[in-house]
Amino acid sequence: MARTKDEVRAGRAEARLAFELGNAVRERRLALGLTQTELAERAGLTQPALSRLESGGPTPTIGVLDRLAHALGAKLKVEFTDAA
Repeated sequence: MARTKDEVRAGRAEARLAFELGNAVRERRLALGLTQTELAERAGLTQPALSRLESGGPTPTIGVLDRLAHALGAKLKVEFTDAA
């Protein structure tokens, strides 16, 4: 069955957010001078799982995000802002 325009749009938005999340994790990791292996160990992940996340792969659970934030010396903050 063909996807509707709204489904395609939602898929693109999800992919963009996953990429932004992965990029934020990678930037913080690099700023701290950590390798993927070091961060993965701190967060209780495997290096391949962290690599996939940083590449915009599958969306992690809130629990994984919280562990990553802690491992990065950060606080996880979820926020809704007005749409532009």
